[in-house]
Amino acid sequence: MSKKFSVVGTIVAGALLSVAAQSAFADEAVENGEKLYKRERCETCHGPTAEGSAAFPSLVASPKLKNKEEFTKIVLEGKGAMPAFKANKKVADGVDSLFAYLNDLAAKKK
Repeated sequence: MSKKFSVVGTIVAGALLSVAAQSAFADEAVENGEKLYKRERCETCHGPTAEGSAAFPSLVASPKLKNKEEFTKIVLEGKGAMPAFKANKKVADGVDSLFAYLNDLAAKKK
């Protein structure tokens, strides 16, 4: 009987650790995305809260933010007034974190 509880306890503990690790990874991605947003001066066009301006779109209200592939393509290849950042290694390497950060901001706006 105690072996059953031990196995169940181990499984539950493993699941909890997995969830905690995923949460820590997500928090790290959001933090890295925020640093990238600020370091690469995205706020120059999109504002400090990514809500845009009269001339540039809100990144927290954009439906493109829901599609990671489309977001990545726009960031790396550019579109309209948005310059391409594929030559910027920091942005190219950090686009997933930037996506996580902006989605986190959008979720907090709701």
